[in-house]
Amino acid sequence: MSRLIRLRWWELVVGGVLLLVALLWLVGGLIVPGVVLLLLMLFAAASRAQVVERNVAGAHARTRAFLSAIRALVLLSIYVVTVVLLWVVQRRDWTEDTPGLIAAFACAGLAVYLLRDVSRYGNEAVDYFAGGRGELRVAEELEPLREQGWTIIHNVPREGRGNLDHFVSGSTGAYAIETKIGKYRASDRGQAVSNAIWAKDRFGQRFVTAVLCVFNNPPREPRMERHGNSEIWVLGPSQLRGWLLAHRWVPRSTR
Repeated sequence: MSRLIRLRWWELVVGGVLLLVALLWLVGGLIVPGVVLLLLMLFAAASRAQVVERNVAGAHARTRAFLSAIRALVLLSIYVVTVVLLWVVQRRDWTEDTPGLIAAFACAGLAVYLLRDVSRYGNEAVDYFAGGRGELRVAEELEPLREQGWTIIHNVPREGRGNLDHFVSGSTGAYAIETKIGKYRASDRGQAVSNAIWAKDRFGQRFVTAVLCVFNNPPREPRMERHGNSEIWVLGPSQLRGWLLAHRWVPRSTR
């Protein structure tokens, strides 16, 4: 199985040292600190990990979903530990003195904070997962074009600028396709246009058409919209293959 994520060498070294400390705590009977340290290490690893880009549809989004899910589960586990500590504080009447009362309020505040971030990372994981499924759906529409001699590349990384969901070129031209699961906005059109401009130079094309494939309330027929001085086509996934085969690019000077 190909590697999905990577960590820098110094992050691995720090993680190894902290892992040794956590194991020593566990062996020494410090169960709660040892478990919490292991959980925090897992959270840090999921936060610091860099996605290894692959030309596989939805690979980036699915890996991001996996990392966000790990963070949500880690924080949920720490939340459970915090609630158990609150129960112990109450059970043993530690709130009878000032230090115990302060500790109880601190645990309660931490629990609220953790629950908020559990929800945030959980929603993030769901969004990434849905995005990955959408890219797979678009890839399924595109793959049959290979038999007709089309070039199809999925998940093309842009150095420091995210990735291009799909690049295709064939008998009717070259296209940069951006997938959008939720309601699309002007920023999504801008991203699609930016990807098309970048793909033109990246793949040495005379012109690359920007395409935004939307799943939420797609137009009944593919329609052309403007974004500044650029043009972008908006359509649904079921319309994509037929439109690509029928579309003809006309140079602006001859329109």
